[in-house]
Order: sequence, then C-alpha cells, then structure tokens
Amino acid sequence: MRLHLSIPLTDTQQSRTVLIIFASTLVSVMGVSLISPALPTIQTAWDISASQASLLISAFTLPGVVLTPFVGLIADRVGRKRVLVPSLCLFGVSGIAVVFVDGFTTILGLRVVQGIAGSAIMSLTVTLLGDLFSGAQRSRLIGLNAAILAIGAAGYPLLGGSLALLSWAAPFVCFGLGIVVAIAGSAVLTEPESSETSSGLSYVANAVQAVPLRRAVGLYAAVFGIFLILYGAQLTIIPFVLDESYGLSSGTIGLLLGLPAVTMGMTSSQSSRLIRHLSPQRLITLGFVTYGIGMTLAALTHSIVVLAGALFLFGIGQGFAEPITDTALNTLAPDAFRGGIMSIRTSVLQFGTTVGPPVFVAVASIVGYANTLLIAGIAAFMLGVSAFGFLTLSEGA
Repeated sequence: MRLHLSIPLTDTQQSRTVLIIFASTLVSVMGVSLISPALPTIQTAWDISASQASLLISAFTLPGVVLTPFVGLIADRVGRKRVLVPSLCLFGVSGIAVVFVDGFTTILGLRVVQGIAGSAIMSLTVTLLGDLFSGAQRSRLIGLNAAILAIGAAGYPLLGGSLALLSWAAPFVCFGLGIVVAIAGSAVLTEPESSETSSGLSYVANAVQAVPLRRAVGLYAAVFGIFLILYGAQLTIIPFVLDESYGLSSGTIGLLLGLPAVTMGMTSSQSSRLIRHLSPQRLITLGFVTYGIGMTLAALTHSIVVLAGALFLFGIGQGFAEPITDTALNTLAPDAFRGGIMSIRTSVLQFGTTVGPPVFVAVASIVGYANTLLIAGIAAFMLGVSAFGFLTLSEGA
C-alpha cells in the first residue's frame, strides 16, 4: 500500500507551492469559460452551425467524465508532480495548436486532448493541497482555491469575449499560460515521498476498504448537485430569464452572472472559520438550502434588484457547499488513495457540468424558464432541509 509523506516546507517553499497550485487552478478553469463567449465568432469564422460550435465545449468536458479517475490512479502510482506538470504543458500546447490547424474536426480532437489534461489539472490541484497541508490551513487554502476558481469563471468570459472581437483564434492563445505554469511548477513543486505496491484491482480493493463508502458517496452526490445547479440553473437558465423577462443586453447579463462569484469568493475564503462552528455536512446542506432560496426568489420576482440579490445567494450557497465538499473529501481520503478519490470528484463534477444545461433546458421547454427555476429551487431547499434534519436526528440518537 502506498503512503504519501508530506515533506516539510519552508515558508518560502509553501508560498511558491501555493502560487503554482492557484495558477494551475486558473489554467484549468480557462477551458470552458474563456471559449464560451467566442462560440458565435467561431461559428461565423468556420461557417458551421451553432450545435457544431457547441461541440467545442462538449469535446472538452466529456473526456474528463470517463478518464479522470484513471488519471488519479496514475497520480497515486507515479506521483502528483509527474502528472500535473505534463498535464499543464499538454493543456497549453493543445490549446495553442488550435490556432494553426485548418480543419474543424482537428480542432475538436485537440479540444478532447485539452479536456483530458484540464480535468487532470483540476483534480490534482485540490489533491496537492490535501497532500501538503492539514487542518485549518488545508481548509483555508481549499477555500481560497475555490474562490480563485470562481474569480476565473467570472472574469474569463469578459476576456474571451473581448479577444474574440480581434479574432476567433485569439482566446486560444491564452492557453499558453499552461506552458508557463508547467515550467514554473517543474522548478517549484515538491513530490511527497511514497512507496506503492498495490496496483490494478488490488488498488481498488484497498481503496474500498480504506474509505468510508457511505460518506464518500454522499459527498460525491453533493458535488454532482452543486455543479448541476451551477451550470444548469445559474449559467444556462438565468441568462434566458434575464433576456426574456428583462430584455437585458448580453454585456449586462455577463456582469450580473459575475455577481455570484463575488459572494462565493468571500464565503469560500472563510471556509476554515465556518467549519469551526458547523460540521462540513451541515454546511453543505446549508449551501443547498441557500441555493433553493436563491432559485425560488429568481423564479418569483419581477424586480431586477431582487434577482441580483438572488444571484448573490447563489454565490453564498456555492461558497458554503463547494470548498467544504473538497475539504471533506480530502480529509476522508487516506494519503495513499487521495489522487484516486479526488479524481472521481472531478469526474462527477464534469458529469454535472455536462448534463446540467441540457436537463434544465429540457425541463424549461415544457414548463418555462421561471417554473424550471421554481421547481429546482423547491427541490434544493427541501433536500437541504431534509438532510440537515437527518443529520440532527443522527447526532441525537
């Protein structure tokens, strides 16, 4: 069985390591949010349909659903740095290569490769924080990592949209940041010492024995719900509501969609303090309750001010839930299997981001945008309240 032994780091080494991890997170979130605003420009440049252009997103997200757990297994076998640094480099090279190819099918192939690398990066950044830090420091850094992810998700659409005004290919040049971070990471990152004898089925068997399955499955379900709501409700349905009910421009819609990132970042940065007062499970359920209130308000209001407040609640809910699930999974995972456990988390996350938009749009085609938000809001609220009550009963028994 493999053990990862944290190497003591000096303050300077810690600071540099954290900077590389945070920079890697900013790289990983580029994959979708930087390209989405450029899709109409890409559609026009290549003379393709909107559905064909949207394949640039699906080609990036779908590979991670299936392949990321295997990346985690490899990282547990050969080491985090030995997987993260090549993944960063591959992410950058495959992204920039899009600028130089002359076939849309080739571009889709490069996006598949980039998606595999991006999923590995997203998984291993959180894994490294779990490997190298512990206790309140780990919770604080995972919270800050989630805040940085939210900042990137909010800021990259503005950058990608602006660059697309110059050329459809301009946003893809930004992926070169992955190569820069890879070079810096190869010099800065340390590899936890390890000794591993299990592999294949024996690895899986040892992991099943070492990890409390019920708690892990519950946390994975929470991750799925968080990103189903984020990409289905907040990033897909809300823009249609803002356009249909309020007649806002795309620029104003983009600014409003950035509001949740503000409160998400503020809330997640305080996750280590929140855990002192409430258990991770209670905080996650509270996140879903807040999600529910936000979606219900967004569905029922006719005031743009109230809707903006609902979006702030979205961010608070995500700030409660997302970094806390990452912290809880890191705490749950033994060092020997943390790469595998966190890679499954990323796979579940990618599944939620992939199915969220079509599921919510399918429901909206039947009952309308506002009613879809109302149904989802009530469901999230009831789920959160029920789970909170169950935890209270369980602790009292």
